[in-house]
Amino acid sequence: MLKIAVCDDEKYCGEKIVSLLEESLDKYGISIYGIDTYLSGREFVEKNDKSYEYDVIFLDINMPDINGLEVAKKIREVSPDVLLVFITAFIDFALEGYKMEAVRYLLKDMLDEMFPECMEILIRKLSLQAKKIRYNFIEGEVELAVDRIRYIESNMHKLIFNVLGKKQVQYRLYGKLDDIELELLKYDFLRVHKSFLVNVKYITEIVNYKVYLNDGVALPIPRERYQKVKERYYEIKGDMI
Repeated sequence: MLKIAVCDDEKYCGEKIVSLLEESLDKYGISIYGIDTYLSGREFVEKNDKSYEYDVIFLDINMPDINGLEVAKKIREVSPDVLLVFITAFIDFALEGYKMEAVRYLLKDMLDEMFPECMEILIRKLSLQAKKIRYNFIEGEVELAVDRIRYIESNMHKLIFNVLGKKQVQYRLYGKLDDIELELLKYDFLRVHKSFLVNVKYITEIVNYKVYLNDGVALPIPRERYQKVKERYYEIKGDMI
């Protein structure tokens, strides 16, 4: 079941979002879902008690006591895959919102106009998270969620899968990165080096012939490939946002 939370201290705005959600989910043919509403950031944090088991969370930024950005930081500490959408009457905090890997930043006075495109992106991302591929690793057969593969490294005829979980883990198999690249290109993976295939979701920036991931890992980009990698990165990001 799809689980969604709406946290907004303005009751009318929260009810508006719920109404738009119900209309959109019906449009996409999704009938099995649950929507929980909260009237403050403090209520959300206290009731969930460090376990944020939602697929999507809509957060108002400007709330008393605990604002949406503070709530988002707590969520990200334990639930890196939750899809966050920030809602506010002001655009001032947009940069901070995207640092929390927000899917969208919705203005309260433009909800009707902005919501359909936001839902289209959410549905796309939820579909991607649900996609799983099974591999016969040296460690044994494992079914991986594509969205949790951070990057794949080719080293001495082995492919090393760096995977996000409660802690980062690695799986190894014999094969060619060219073959895996063909399989994963449609899931927004980017070949930044002959030895590295990276999930664009985890890239924070590309600068000085390196690609930086959200945990600080830096991978090299050859000079001759650099411009092409940057162009492809921004092309993919343009489709994702």
